[in-house]
Amino acid sequence: MTEQVIAAIDGSQFAEGVCDYAAWASLALEAPLTFVHIVDNHAGVPEAQDLSGSLRFGAREKLMEELSALDEQRARVNREQGKLMLEAASVRAVEGGVSAPTLRQLNGTLVETLVALEKEMRLLVVGKRGETDHQASGHLGAHLERMVREMHRPILMVPRAFKRPEQVLIAFDGSKTA
Repeated sequence: MTEQVIAAIDGSQFAEGVCDYAAWASLALEAPLTFVHIVDNHAGVPEAQDLSGSLRFGAREKLMEELSALDEQRARVNREQGKLMLEAASVRAVEGGVSAPTLRQLNGTLVETLVALEKEMRLLVVGKRGETDHQASGHLGAHLERMVREMHRPILMVPRAFKRPEQVLIAFDGSKTA
């Protein structure tokens, strides 16, 4: 498969910056652009509780059915939100000069899903933080370090607002992968 610029988007404050930097990189590298939204239906879900013994059998069964229906509804809403985010990213990239970016919505955890896409990737564009991270200005996102350690492709971590890059800093340790 053709190596492409892959931009991981979510509902964070960094999504527009990711779109703009990904469009810029796609044009600069003359590589196709793919926007990816990863739905992790288990993220943010409280740990399962042992309800055996605390409720009568009939009440427990009804509660479990309601919880299951709620999980199903949450997953459906997450997929629909992701679809809308991908469509908005596509419109923004086309306005920025990219022709026909690819849109992909995938299920899984962020890092594992991106690692699985690595062979298709020339560059990964991600925001400084995701939608579930603490919003303190100096902090990096919770997944970023693990992503950098596990990925073997260049990663462009971007701020909220696009500013055309004029300088670049490359970490090089002399290793085979560097």
